[in-house]
Amino acid sequence: MQSLDIISVNFWQIIISLVNLLIIYRIMKKFLFKPVQKVMDTRQSQVDRIFSEADDSRDSANQMKREYEQKLAGARQEADTMIKTAAQTAQLRGDQIVAEAKEQAAHARQKAEREIAQQKQQMLQDVRSEISELAVDIASKVVEREINQKDYDGFVDEFIQNVGDPS
Repeated sequence: MQSLDIISVNFWQIIISLVNLLIIYRIMKKFLFKPVQKVMDTRQSQVDRIFSEADDSRDSANQMKREYEQKLAGARQEADTMIKTAAQTAQLRGDQIVAEAKEQAAHARQKAEREIAQQKQQMLQDVRSEISELAVDIASKVVEREINQKDYDGFVDEFIQNVGDPS
């Protein structure tokens, strides 16, 4: 019978065990589960806050990226505009330099033509002066003696030879 006592069911012991379990559950709920739950809730709120801040930071970074890309596009457009403006300015300046060079060349050419014309006039005056002197010399020689055909031919030959001689 002793072996039956071990296997037998004792209701009082079951009730005491259940009451014991209920008391332990209440004590653990009050002193263990609530603080643990409170720590877990606090930790969960911290994790949620960290995720929220991370999302805000990501959104802010994306916004900054969009602004940066817009500014970069604007800077590229501005750089393109500046390059085009510089190219146009350089082209205009180049055209001005070419026009000025053509104008200076035209002035130099006109000046050279005037100088050539003046030198030509001077040369013609010099030639006329020499011819006048030669004519006076010939006339003085003609007056000195009587001219015949042979003397006349000699004077003409001498005149022609003296025309090429500057003395």
